[in-house]
Amino acid sequence: MKKFKDFLYDKNDILIAVLILAAAALLILWRMEAIMAYPQTVFSSGDDSSVQLEDGEGEDSQSGGGENADDGQNTGDSTQSGDGETPGTDALFADGMLTRDVEVNVTGNSATAAVNCLVDAGLFEDYAEYQQICADTGLNHEKVSAGTMVFEKGSTKKDIARKINWS
Repeated sequence: MKKFKDFLYDKNDILIAVLILAAAALLILWRMEAIMAYPQTVFSSGDDSSVQLEDGEGEDSQSGGGENADDGQNTGDSTQSGDGETPGTDALFADGMLTRDVEVNVTGNSATAAVNCLVDAGLFEDYAEYQQICADTGLNHEKVSAGTMVFEKGSTKKDIARKINWS
């Protein structure tokens, strides 16, 4: 018994350190789901979905020329005509390219919500179009970057998808 007691007194600092590390590891494993969900929580905390378009004269218009960015519905306001123009955005696209610089604040708690910011700005018809362009260019449509993005005049929809996609 004396040998055990001597061993315990000699090694108690190491034993306490190992116990603290084991407790920390168990705590981390127990809360791993919450830890991994934290970036998603931060991403969704700025869910104000503001969209701004910049035209050549330097005027900013909120939500892409009259479209309601808060309604969450696409009821034909963003449909494309055959020549690549999106109604309500003052001919945002001509010959498949942007006619002016467009600044979009991309927010949301999912890829669909983030891409809807681009839809509201008139850059895509709907999420399905974005998905198809990502598939055509070999990108994962679910990997959407958040933040304020500026798409320069002359960019194509494939260029926009590449810039917003982080895969």
